[in-house]
Amino acid sequence: MNEANGREVEYLSNPLKNFFLVRQMHEDWDPVKKFMQQPVGQEQMKSIEKLHQDLPSQDDLKEASQAIFLITDAYDLEPKDVASGLVHGVQYSGNLSAKDCFALGKFFFQSGVASEWLITARDLLMKHTPKYLKVMGVTSQHITLLLARSLIARGNVSSDREMLEKDSKPGETGTDFESLELEEHPCLLSGRSKPTRLHCRYNTTSSPFLKLAPFRMEELSLSPYIVLYHNVLSDGEIEKLQRMSEPFLERSKIFTHDGGSTQVSPTRTADGVWLPHMNTELEDRLILSRIALRIRDITGLKLGRGGLMQFVKYGFGGHIKPHHDYFDFKLPNLEPTGDRIATFLFYLNNVLHGGATAFTELNIAVQPQKGSALFWYNMDGQSFDFDDLTFHGACPLISGTKMVLTRWIYELDQMFLLPAVIPPRNRDYSKILPNSMWET
Repeated sequence: MNEANGREVEYLSNPLKNFFLVRQMHEDWDPVKKFMQQPVGQEQMKSIEKLHQDLPSQDDLKEASQAIFLITDAYDLEPKDVASGLVHGVQYSGNLSAKDCFALGKFFFQSGVASEWLITARDLLMKHTPKYLKVMGVTSQHITLLLARSLIARGNVSSDREMLEKDSKPGETGTDFESLELEEHPCLLSGRSKPTRLHCRYNTTSSPFLKLAPFRMEELSLSPYIVLYHNVLSDGEIEKLQRMSEPFLERSKIFTHDGGSTQVSPTRTADGVWLPHMNTELEDRLILSRIALRIRDITGLKLGRGGLMQFVKYGFGGHIKPHHDYFDFKLPNLEPTGDRIATFLFYLNNVLHGGATAFTELNIAVQPQKGSALFWYNMDGQSFDFDDLTFHGACPLISGTKMVLTRWIYELDQMFLLPAVIPPRNRDYSKILPNSMWET
């Protein structure tokens, strides 16, 4: 891997090279080991064996394959284009090999796109040295048999028979296809939407401070109220947020309905930490307090109980399945705070490719911009009904990383700020908040 030496982060930000490296270092181990067990390779095997424990695991390969699936599905891409390096309008250096596509065909076997990956693998096989691929355990017969099974599963028996007749002795492969591990994949809805712009202006009314230092804002929706603010965080603040978070990052978890327990999220592939962490230093806690004060000034809402912020870092294929931020069910930790009335989401870096926040019911997608912040109401500000139109998710990240910081705002903290419950009519959230609502 001389190509990646000294520039590992850049190399792994390429989605194709990322998958190729994980797939090769996991799947190619056994055939290489068998090849090296010949007498001439005994000494080499002793040193290589020491590295085996650090190679990617089956779970790593599954996650990398899942990322390719999410990207291909969410952005409606053709497998042959992805294999050639063309991903969502961007041409990446490098491509996928016949064995890469074969591995993806196995992973996608129970979905409708398995045959497309296997056809791509078969086409690529014609361009590679058969001897090398045979050592790696891939031949045209391997691909044909799995492709035939895929076509039969989709009811395309005539194409299956024609393919088998063209391939000589397909049964002499040495592979038991009944024992192939075929991965199931989750279905991901993702917003294929375009931004909607109403108009831009400076917010000077939420607090007296904004009269001196207003924030530039774009109104994306009035019902529900969704606003994008620009230049809310400085580069220095972002660097400090990243520094204080990195040591404590772990795989993101979600709340369950069984009394508020947590589990590793099957719908969010990212690492995260709640801030302040128990080991966060005093200086860093002061930074978080200043950011919280800024949220209060911008929104005019009170930030009281439930004051933790969530730092999340997405990698290759990182996403969040569309969801609502409100819970709409009872949790012990929500009793003193109520539900999430609003969300304030900071973008901490520019994203190279993918990763937009998509409101799928509104045809709105927001691309991350470093230092900007997205604010929206999850509940009607007058009736306190849950707003179904706030259904949103994070599109799969294709290249680079994505970092965000989220602060949820709770309904019971606003009991002396928002008006009493009023049946909703024509909801326009921009008119709900009086100028005096900045008070704590």
